[in-house]
Amino acid sequence: MRFFIKPKKPFNFDLVGNLYSRFPVQCVDHYDKGIYQRALKIKNKIYLVKVKSIGSIEGPKLSVEILPNIVDKNIIEEKIKWMLGIEDDIQGFYEIAKKDKKFAQIIKKLYGLRAPKTPTVFEAIIIAITEQQIALPVAISMRKRLVEKYGGVLKIGNKKYYTFPCAKSLAKIKPEKIKELKLSLRKSNYIINVAKAVVSGTIDLEKMKKWDKQKILDVLTKIKGVGPWTVEYMMCRGMGRYDALPAGDLALRTALTKYLDEEQRISEKRTREFLESFCEYKGYAAFYLIYNYAFQKYPQERLL
Repeated sequence: MRFFIKPKKPFNFDLVGNLYSRFPVQCVDHYDKGIYQRALKIKNKIYLVKVKSIGSIEGPKLSVEILPNIVDKNIIEEKIKWMLGIEDDIQGFYEIAKKDKKFAQIIKKLYGLRAPKTPTVFEAIIIAITEQQIALPVAISMRKRLVEKYGGVLKIGNKKYYTFPCAKSLAKIKPEKIKELKLSLRKSNYIINVAKAVVSGTIDLEKMKKWDKQKILDVLTKIKGVGPWTVEYMMCRGMGRYDALPAGDLALRTALTKYLDEEQRISEKRTREFLESFCEYKGYAAFYLIYNYAFQKYPQERLL
């Protein structure tokens, strides 16, 4: 099945895709030769989604192909819109961001970039746990092993496409088994803690999307291994809640230090103070700062 989506303009599909092409070792999101691919599990069946741009930044249009054929495309269409930030209020963010002349230059460079999101909130919180206090390339390598061991798989021809492990598959695993994938025993326990809380119904991550930010923090930080940074990262990446800000993020603080031409890495407190002016888009501003810094530091590299 093939259908088309028209994102809100401006939309730079290639910039979004390049986020994934720089880390080819990861095995869930793929971007190569202008095509984004992702396996999604819908009602216990796995589908491969292939997306490519057939429009422009100011006249965006995407072609979406689903394999195998699906009778009702609506669920997958909504997932794609969500994951690629197709309906994000990018103009509202730009109106605030352009008031800062220096940030306006970043907007000009990254014009049309959207912050990609995970198809489920559960995926975002597990990603956040794997990235706690560790270099991003190392975290991605660990997730690759986790996905290939416990995720679903769709085989098309000689190629395998993996879905991210669901809560049920991770909740029943012993921590030692995840540790074998080169995650620490501590993080293995954290992952299982969250998975068990989801499976038992103690928490419903999807329903939390509309909750007050502080309430989300209060509930989730009661789970061992889930601190404020993990929750705020998850809120941006998995809930599209850009009023949240993972201000303790090392990459963000480094990017902002560079942006402000400081010699010493700035504090979490100062990071929050600076980004507060972006109001409900502070998480989006943080994403742009990190992306801009990464492309300055690694202009052409494919990592790992």
